[in-house]
Amino acid sequence: MAGSNKETVRKVQEAWNKNRLDDLDQYFASDFKANSNDPSGAPGLAGAKTAHAAMNRRMSDRNVQILEIIEEADKVVLRNRATGKHTGEAWMGAPADGKAYDIESWSIYRFREGKIVESWGLNDAMRLMMQLGGELPQPAASSSR
Repeated sequence: MAGSNKETVRKVQEAWNKNRLDDLDQYFASDFKANSNDPSGAPGLAGAKTAHAAMNRRMSDRNVQILEIIEEADKVVLRNRATGKHTGEAWMGAPADGKAYDIESWSIYRFREGKIVESWGLNDAMRLMMQLGGELPQPAASSSR
């Protein structure tokens, strides 16, 4: 095999870290499906890029370090460490006061013919919220009749 899917994912992570979003296009299929995108946002890679830009407005010095990477058949699984500072827009009720964060995240990429066609991701948002001083959204009060 000319290059492993693992190596492709390493290049993708480097592009995200260095905010070289145009570099990403070569690694993703045109029908890429990002299962973790905000459903109200754009689908596919465009939606992932929009979400990335939104986080960059909130968090500075963002970096994702690959802690473990496993390739099996058509999938690559990552366990990551994400670090940065909350310096931009408020998030989950937490003011942008420069607090540092350090959380783990997990990603799965599925490949077809050397291109990423699907992904899933999970960030430890609860730990992030605790580190930054955010709050869970409260359900709307119900009216009693």
